Amino acid sequence: MITLITANWLLYLIALLIGVVTAFWVWAATGREASAVDRFSADDGLLEKAGEPVRPADPQPESSPPADAVSEPSPAPPAKPVVAPAAAAPLAADKPAAPAEATPPVAGKPNIPAAVGEPDNLRLIKGVGPKLNTLLNGLGVTRFDQIADWKEAEITEVDQYLDTFSGRITRDAWIDQAKFLAKDDIVGFEKKYGKL
Repeated sequence: MITLITANWLLYLIALLIGVVTAFWVWAATGREASAVDRFSADDGLLEKAGEPVRPADPQPESSPPADAVSEPSPAPPAKPVVAPAAAAPLAADKPAAPAEATPPVAGKPNIPAAVGEPDNLRLIKGVGPKLNTLLNGLGVTRFDQIADWKEAEITEVDQYLDTFSGRITRDAWIDQAKFLAKDDIVGFEKKYGKL
């Protein structure tokens, strides 16, 4: 047996590494993280430091009498109602509520002034990635000066075509960013919005 192990030690090491990697992969794929309820312990002393009264822990079940002392089976105790811990409520409240009704994207193109000139690289605007750049180009939005001239009506008009990116125009301050970029004021842009 020792001869077999020493002759094939490299294979055993590889098999061990594959097992460890597979176990880690399975563990990570389950996405099991301890929730706040699982990590909560009333015995950690934090409640006492905060001046909160400490609730006594649930009493331990009585030990069962020896088997020879039991003459007849005892009735089952009534089931305790399950009460959700108070700590679980804030966790659910942290998640943003889903919109009540998703509006489908509007077909066609927005009714905004057309761009004049060569297209700009709209991805220089913070918050505009490849997908949003493609969507904007498809809507006819291709230049910084075009975005810089938008008023509330144009913002509302374009926003309805942005589907999942709705609200990004005002949230990411596209108009202000586009004003800097349209004037080639890179220093002013980087001072306010960071490096390009």
